[in-house]
Amino acid sequence: MSSLQTVLLIAGVVLVLAVLIYNAMQMRAVKSRFFTSARRETARETVREVTQKPALPRSDETPREPTLRVDPPSPSAPREAPDFMAEAVLTLQLPGTADVSHELAQQMLKMPGKRVRLFWQPQGAANWTLLQNTANILAFLGGSASDENATAQPGDTLSTPVHSLAFCLQLADRAQAVTPEQLDAFQKHVEVVASLLSASYTPFDVALEAERAKALDKACAQLDLQIGLTLHGKVGPLPGQQLLQAAQKLGLALERGALRYQREGYEMFRIESHDGSALSDERLRKAIQDPVLLLDIPQVRRPERSFDEMLKLATQLAQALSAQLVDDRHRPVNEQGLALIRTEIGKATQALRDIGIDPGSPRALRLFTA
Repeated sequence: MSSLQTVLLIAGVVLVLAVLIYNAMQMRAVKSRFFTSARRETARETVREVTQKPALPRSDETPREPTLRVDPPSPSAPREAPDFMAEAVLTLQLPGTADVSHELAQQMLKMPGKRVRLFWQPQGAANWTLLQNTANILAFLGGSASDENATAQPGDTLSTPVHSLAFCLQLADRAQAVTPEQLDAFQKHVEVVASLLSASYTPFDVALEAERAKALDKACAQLDLQIGLTLHGKVGPLPGQQLLQAAQKLGLALERGALRYQREGYEMFRIESHDGSALSDERLRKAIQDPVLLLDIPQVRRPERSFDEMLKLATQLAQALSAQLVDDRHRPVNEQGLALIRTEIGKATQALRDIGIDPGSPRALRLFTA
């Protein structure tokens, strides 16, 4: 082999190795944007940091890159708080002389965005309180609710000086990810509120938050698993009234267009029509073709237990209605198929937890709702 051939061979090997290393680095970088909890320096303060750093950033400071942080759940943590993983958060630190006026209340109620939550934090406290509706916000800010039937919830009215306000824009749900335009409009509106309050805050990088939203939306789409068992009538569609009565005897209730089964204060599964149309009293007066028992993995606290409960009730319904229990391909359900389903449920549940989304948690319910 000549020296030229040797050199070309070495150069080729080096080039191939360089491409492989580059691809590996790119893949690691993409994954780290969402799937790791490693802390990168962030342009916006965390809830704990913000109480220690109330000053506005200098104009010559370069914004630092935010991270999509995945904090492990803590039993001592408040039930609701700004969610830095799934929301774009802007935290305002208020001066002691802040004038919380009715005009400001109206500005806050006009906050643009896909889904916006507002929290407040009193002086000397670490916990946040969610302002849940229009009446709460107006009562908190000294306004008056337009709905005379609306009432503020206990703890939502202003009883102590406010230290911080946190505006949270959800980054994604089942419909789509938040857009750069929505993020920009949200931040500009918070800027108006901050100006009215003479409050300080650290803006976020719109492009980076939009990238986080896309990554979160993609990850959730990959883990959005629903398990369905179909009640197939052996001699035709099932009589709607018989289905309703049998379901009610087993503890299901007709609510929001479906027959829903709840335990321990949360929904475990539901029965829907096979075409997704809403079930109603009128609809159930007619025959129902292949109603489906549906388990929404991200939305239930204990997916494995919920599936076992759904299977038990599905079997009872099939017996009561002279129906056959089949899968989504209309194949009769057997032990082998059930074992595969349980395996998939276990994998999906663990995959959700691996990225910081506990099935059935408030975070999961926000992310996996259209």
